[in-house]
Amino acid sequence: MKDDLRERIAEYMAKCRLCTIATAGADGQPNAATIFFTNAGTDIYFNTANESQKVRNIRANPRVAIAMTEPGPVPATDRDIRGIQCFGRATVLADADLSGVPKGIMARHKAFNSATPGKSVVVKVTPQKVYLVDYARGFRHRDMLEL
Repeated sequence: MKDDLRERIAEYMAKCRLCTIATAGADGQPNAATIFFTNAGTDIYFNTANESQKVRNIRANPRVAIAMTEPGPVPATDRDIRGIQCFGRATVLADADLSGVPKGIMARHKAFNSATPGKSVVVKVTPQKVYLVDYARGFRHRDMLEL
């Protein structure tokens, strides 16, 4: 059951190219940003500017929340609502840790750094709890995966 849910979550994530990541700094000030990402299983990777607010927040407080839904029209009915809600820990990867990063993210990271050397970093989000939301299975239905 857990492996089946993990696979369904990874497949759903692969349909989504954008998500919103919520971070908070050491002072608790929240920040939400929309990012382009790629997943490898349930792990989420993105590249961003080294000096961005989300990176400063992650370095101070690695706990993050992510929400995503696949692109498409606004749901016509409640039964059409689907998405992912995720809570996890983010890590700004060192150059030595980039071997497992998906190709799409690495291409963006290298392109950014070739234009502005050293200004881009890759972030990995390791989920701890993921909810697969699917109202077609019942109003407010969420399957939960704890990792």
